[in-house]
Amino acid sequence: MTKPPLYPPKVLKPTRQGRTWHTLLTIMGAMAIGFLLLVIIPLIVQGAPRLTPQFLFLRPQELGGGGIAPEVINTLAMVGISQGISLPLALLIAIYRVEYDHYSPLIRWFDQGLQILLSLPTIVIGLIVVDVAIVHWHWPVSVQSGIVALTLINWPFAISVLITVLRRIPGSWREGSWALGASRWQTIWYLILPVALADMIEQVGLAVARLMGETAALIYTAGLNVGTHFALSAPGETLAVHLWYVRTEGLMPDAGQEAAATGVVLLVVVFVVLWASQKLAQWVKGL
Repeated sequence: MTKPPLYPPKVLKPTRQGRTWHTLLTIMGAMAIGFLLLVIIPLIVQGAPRLTPQFLFLRPQELGGGGIAPEVINTLAMVGISQGISLPLALLIAIYRVEYDHYSPLIRWFDQGLQILLSLPTIVIGLIVVDVAIVHWHWPVSVQSGIVALTLINWPFAISVLITVLRRIPGSWREGSWALGASRWQTIWYLILPVALADMIEQVGLAVARLMGETAALIYTAGLNVGTHFALSAPGETLAVHLWYVRTEGLMPDAGQEAAATGVVLLVVVFVVLWASQKLAQWVKGL
């Protein structure tokens, strides 16, 4: 019995219009990368001489006003603690919004309120924290006040992205789980959350990177200096705030070089966070 001849698959060539758009998009992408390099390369060149172990690991007093070790610690601690507070609360609200409450008349008001919170300038949230926590509760301008501000900034953003992630899961999957006898909570715990975990990790990485660049709210809540030792009640200048302060108010002779070096460190930290979140998400998808 002879086998039927195997014909090679027909290769579809792109149309002239498709090739034109592909070329235009390639040029636009190359231009965007070029503009980004025009910003990053001069920053690295200017800040590279300042990037020494002493600059990275000593305190400002130990380097005559130039070490950024406390700023790195404050950035990681404040962003990490605020994420640890806001993400579980945001996940619970997102689960209730997507999995439980579809027809409540309050849903429309909830969605509108969420959009209002997302559109608020972060400095407004910072001033609210100042009025409540610092003026009325008599908290100091400190790390804990900055954590409250970052938590309030991140909470509506986390709710929005988690709702989007949960909505990507097809409704037929939920119906199939219910048809097999699983309860709604069992479906959420054993199906929805494991499937959505990888996307959640990527979104958390974006949220962390977003908070690391926050300045306006932290200027008034966490302060523009650092304490002798890390403490929740001590001032908590972050890398982004330090960069802003050195660039605008710094009186040291090498202020431009220190600002550039701080910017490089901040870019590296953000890149590591985004890279680690993507790699962790890929690992979770492969499980």
